[in-house]
Amino acid sequence: MIKKDQKNTILVIHGPNMNLIGHRNKRNKSKITLDKINRCLRNEANKLNQELKIIQTNEEGKAATILQRQRNKIHGILLFPGPWQQSGYVLKDTLEILSIPFITISLGEESDVLQGIDNILEEDIYKACEIALGHLAESV
Repeated sequence: MIKKDQKNTILVIHGPNMNLIGHRNKRNKSKITLDKINRCLRNEANKLNQELKIIQTNEEGKAATILQRQRNKIHGILLFPGPWQQSGYVLKDTLEILSIPFITISLGEESDVLQGIDNILEEDIYKACEIALGHLAESV
């Protein structure tokens, strides 16, 4: 049981190529970067009295290992799956075993494999981050 003054920890996993997100659509003038996304996440987490642990990996197996190692320390998961959205069966199995609430944020593709408590398909990634953390804060 979490005490009122104790923060819940949410693990944020940025999947493949999120470190190159600004290169996805060069016509987009907003210059989205992973650092800006993480800054937005941290600001929203502070407002919601949540603690974040943020990682980025291109390897699905590494993401599954991190989930397994963090399972007793985290209360929710925010996942930016990218290509894992369609092929992330290892992650899907790990998430089902752990039964930790999670949300996916999709960047233009709908999920066939990874289905969290909410799956957010939002063009404005910063708004999607706020929505996702709000949902997770209510769920954990």
